[in-house]
Amino acid sequence: MGKIMLLTIFFAFLGVVTDAQGLKGNKNNYNVVEDYFTGRDTVVVTLINDPRLDTLIYRHIQSRAEIGGLRGYRIQVYFGSGRQARKEANEAKASCILLFPTQKAHILYQTPFYKVRVGDFRTRNEAFIWHKKIVRKFPKAYIVNDIINFPEL
Repeated sequence: MGKIMLLTIFFAFLGVVTDAQGLKGNKNNYNVVEDYFTGRDTVVVTLINDPRLDTLIYRHIQSRAEIGGLRGYRIQVYFGSGRQARKEANEAKASCILLFPTQKAHILYQTPFYKVRVGDFRTRNEAFIWHKKIVRKFPKAYIVNDIINFPEL
């Protein structure tokens, strides 16, 4: 009950404080226009940023494009090497597609190992929910960090 009363007082004084920061006497330093609908004066704020900031944003976008995805999580259901590893990996992928049709299965080959990973999860919690379902069919499955595909819009 005390928190509700404190929040009520806070929001009651918020209007007084924000009105106290108005531009009633000092309109010459700002770009002030009259709002067509209300008739009140409105301040237009113009942001001027450093051009180096645009360069950093561009570099970030380029690095994400080079990676080819986002950092996220997948569930690894198969890991093996040897003569039959490729066949076993394809069988594991096929069974994942049949058992979990809403999740994509990926085969990854890192010499000399074949890995089968399921899903494109942005958060570990999302991967954990699916892990509980997948581990019933693949008892050795575990969550791994991976570069995931961009989500479909």
